[in-house]
Amino acid sequence: MANGTVKKPKPIKGVYEMPAESGIWWINYYIEGRRFREKVGRRSDAVTLYQRRKTDARMGVKMPEVRARRAVLFEEIAADALVYSKEHKASYPGDRSTVGKLLPVFGKVPLDAITPQTIKAYLETRDDLTKTTINRYRGTISMIFQEAIRNGKAKANPARLVRLHREDNSRVRFVTYPEEAVIRAIIRERCPIHEPELTLALETGMRRGELYSLDWDRVDLGRRQLLLLKTKNGTARVVILTAAAVSALEELQKRRNPDSPKVCLTRYGEPMVSPRAWFELVMEEAVKKNPSLKDVTWHIFRHTYISRLVMAGVDLRTVQELAGHKDIKMTVRYAHLAPAHKLAAVDRLAEYRREQEKAERSKTTSIDSAAA
Repeated sequence: MANGTVKKPKPIKGVYEMPAESGIWWINYYIEGRRFREKVGRRSDAVTLYQRRKTDARMGVKMPEVRARRAVLFEEIAADALVYSKEHKASYPGDRSTVGKLLPVFGKVPLDAITPQTIKAYLETRDDLTKTTINRYRGTISMIFQEAIRNGKAKANPARLVRLHREDNSRVRFVTYPEEAVIRAIIRERCPIHEPELTLALETGMRRGELYSLDWDRVDLGRRQLLLLKTKNGTARVVILTAAAVSALEELQKRRNPDSPKVCLTRYGEPMVSPRAWFELVMEEAVKKNPSLKDVTWHIFRHTYISRLVMAGVDLRTVQELAGHKDIKMTVRYAHLAPAHKLAAVDRLAEYRREQEKAERSKTTSIDSAAA
């Protein structure tokens, strides 16, 4: 075309591209009230096959039974996966949110039309997301297909062949004590009922889903610990409580609703699904007072708990256990926050050298004395 635009081919009934702009073409036709749908590939091949199928139908040629098989759509296996996630994963709220964003794109797409290429193409369009979030989208799609395989609705997991982005974990964002003071002051002014929840987040490192799904029968104030049954890595975890965390739980216990098992309650005594409403209100005001707080999310409180442990000189293996990291590689991300701890370690090496040199001098003196 003179203006540089590409003229789109004239639409043909029964021939369509799915997903849009994927280059994958399908045909759709009806014979005696039964719907048949086939994945073809190139548009020209799809047009040819569609015409042949219509001709075969007029001549009474029997269609292969496989063509009449009901196509499983992505929305069906996504619904199955959310049922599994709700029952077994602490990350269910996040999974539900991600699935809600995936359904408008993949919801009505048959599984055999979803390939590594289509997933990759979609993720590349999401330049509004960080690399970390894109990896989470890919992970959710993978989880959905994995559950479909277990249910016998899918044979393969195309998301597994999509490469993950390399995430920049060199910078760990944590809340400083002055920043915490700003956030806490606003909570005390606007919604003091929620201050114990902030304290628990900072003093235990519990994820949001873990905190708001916690039941009182999993809390042992006498032993200063609580048990999390649903965690991100799928295993139970014992959380050791600081004195501040115990005080926060005692405050929550004073207004405990006997009709609800949940530790964190709303003003009306019902279990709170998410702290988004009050937390977003608080952070909106906090950013006005301190613009550096604009990147603080609820999960940053977990980073803060772990960072403070490391900066206090706690060894990484113990930090791993307290944080509930399945792999110590996750904990090592915070190692750079303990320069004093590392300096003390290398100073011990120098002390060891001095002790060895002293022992060697003492040994030499003893030999000389014996010879004399």
